[in-house]
Amino acid sequence: MVAVGRVCQLNSEVVIWLVRDTCRVIDNPALHRAFQISQSQGARVLALACLEPRRWAGQQFGLSRVGFHWMRFRAESLRVLRQELETLGCGLWLCSEEPVYAVNRIQQQYSVTTIVCDESVATEERSEVARLEAEGYPTVPVFVDDLFRFEQLPFVLDELPATFSKFRKVIEKKPSLLPDRPIDSVSMGGWIASVWADPAGWQEMLETPLDSSAEVPIHGGTESASRHWKAYLDARALSHYKQTRNAFQGLMQSTHLSAWLAHGCISPRQIWWDTLHYEKDVEANESTYWLRFELLWREYFRWYSRASDWTLFRRTGPSDQVFGCDQNARRFESWKTGHTGCDIVDAAMRELNQTGWMSNRARQLVASHLIYELNLEWRLGAAYFESQLVDFDVASNWGNWAYIAGVGADPQGGRIFHLNDQADRYDPDGAYRRRWLS
Repeated sequence: MVAVGRVCQLNSEVVIWLVRDTCRVIDNPALHRAFQISQSQGARVLALACLEPRRWAGQQFGLSRVGFHWMRFRAESLRVLRQELETLGCGLWLCSEEPVYAVNRIQQQYSVTTIVCDESVATEERSEVARLEAEGYPTVPVFVDDLFRFEQLPFVLDELPATFSKFRKVIEKKPSLLPDRPIDSVSMGGWIASVWADPAGWQEMLETPLDSSAEVPIHGGTESASRHWKAYLDARALSHYKQTRNAFQGLMQSTHLSAWLAHGCISPRQIWWDTLHYEKDVEANESTYWLRFELLWREYFRWYSRASDWTLFRRTGPSDQVFGCDQNARRFESWKTGHTGCDIVDAAMRELNQTGWMSNRARQLVASHLIYELNLEWRLGAAYFESQLVDFDVASNWGNWAYIAGVGADPQGGRIFHLNDQADRYDPDGAYRRRWLS
């Protein structure tokens, strides 16, 4: 339940809740913290989303930083968030400026006392916070989409385990170490309704149609996330998750939660605790554990990104490994467009280009092909995924690519897949390949 407070008009002081990748009201520690601060200061809360301007205007290796699948989903998620906030008597301020410029504009009308935001996971986000602080704005970073807060971890960031296996064992050896329970209520104070016109292009993003060929039609927003997750649990698909999660297709084969997680429409803590309730009320088996195992993988990459900082994005990766490769445009174009001659790779890349999504197993295979068979630099693949994926998030995408390339957290020094064997194992009747190559 959410307790609605009045929209106070008496005080010009505001606490800004800077919305990044957490497009939800329920179980949002940053929003909760913003209201705590506003109540202690007698201030109001202003919700601000800046629409990723640093990425929309930029390129990597000649590739767009944001794809239209991602933009559509983010626009839908923010529209739902705005609707949720409007039911509480407030609005969501949208702009296409960098946060520092948007806050400076707000400062002309109100007195900004504090900015509450997500705890950054990568270099550019940290730079945004640093620029706000350099302008004299106090910032309060909050762990919002992590399973654990920093103070819960049994190690300091400089001592983050070098591999996921070591990280997982450290976490699992402490049974008392659990994610916080989701926050299911927020005590609302005074809000400020939006007075800005929406940025140019906003409506066009909302009107971008969902590709009809997508196997799982996913729309942004908390309502869609909750409805899909509930259907997955009600179907008891969680009970066979480990056996089916590597399938290339199938509505209930994997959870298909990645886009909602990436845009913060559902919290990883909620998924964690829901699996525990499922184990209590339905059944507990290796599959129910394995979903939490995969959430720990996501968690590890978030902390790995923080620990690696800018080295995650260099050619030699955090491990500073050097190996021969190039950026041959012809070979890269064949991979991007799905014309390599390897049917499983080509099918997966065509699905990605058309829908913005591909399965986890397919992502590993196309990465292996780009790096080890086409001899291309791994960052080309990571940047292309960033430009296409509806579920792009910086830590998981770049962490996984570095892992496959052997310049990241993989103790084996890289992952090479036998593509024909993988295709025969996970697409034995060839249905997936026929679907995307016909």
